[in-house]
Amino acid sequence: MAMNTEQQVSYSIEGIRERRLAKREELKLSKGRMQDLTQQLFAPQQGKNKIDSLMQQVNMGIAAYDGLMTGIKILRRVRGFFAGKKNKR
Repeated sequence: MAMNTEQQVSYSIEGIRERRLAKREELKLSKGRMQDLTQQLFAPQQGKNKIDSLMQQVNMGIAAYDGLMTGIKILRRVRGFFAGKKNKR
């Protein structure tokens, strides 16, 4: 003998529109927080003087070159691995 305790929820166009606008505003705020956090995490640090700024630029260039060369080497090995399987038939 289960009693039906569920209440009927009524929706109106006005209520749906208000909730949609509220959620849109909430999404804008959340997007802004995520952009600020990303900027803080990945923005390069400011150098104290010209030498520090120059060294930071050099280090970033070396890191980019190293990443590029590592990616190229990995790509060559992967291609070689798959090319080797085709030649073994």
